[in-house]
Amino acid sequence: MRRATIVWVVMTLAISAAAVAGCDGDVRLKDDDNGTSVTLANGEALELVLTSNPTTGYSWSAVEVPACLDQDGEPEYDSDALPGMVGAGGEDTWRFVGAEPGEGTLRLEYKKSWEGEVEAVQVYEIDVTVE
Repeated sequence: MRRATIVWVVMTLAISAAAVAGCDGDVRLKDDDNGTSVTLANGEALELVLTSNPTTGYSWSAVEVPACLDQDGEPEYDSDALPGMVGAGGEDTWRFVGAEPGEGTLRLEYKKSWEGEVEAVQVYEIDVTVE
């Protein structure tokens, strides 16, 4: 019985360590989180995963990024569709990092960039606080 208890304790600790190692503190938001607010620690990452379909000519663009955030690279597009399949959508992943304490609104718009001052077909907006 003592050996079984030791094995159970070791396995529990190993599973707990693996779970903690996978938790990097990043915040991930999706389409349904539009209009909400988020609080980040300084240096913590914010990831936005938004439905997108660039084959239609529409794309997301960050039109308002508060000073408390830095954009981390360019957005990445991912789709389960076969390469070259027109009309199949996917997701754009945007990454930002809490750069300094502060607050503001992060606003992204989904539209055809070459159409100029046309109203966006979708707007994604969240209030961000970096502590």
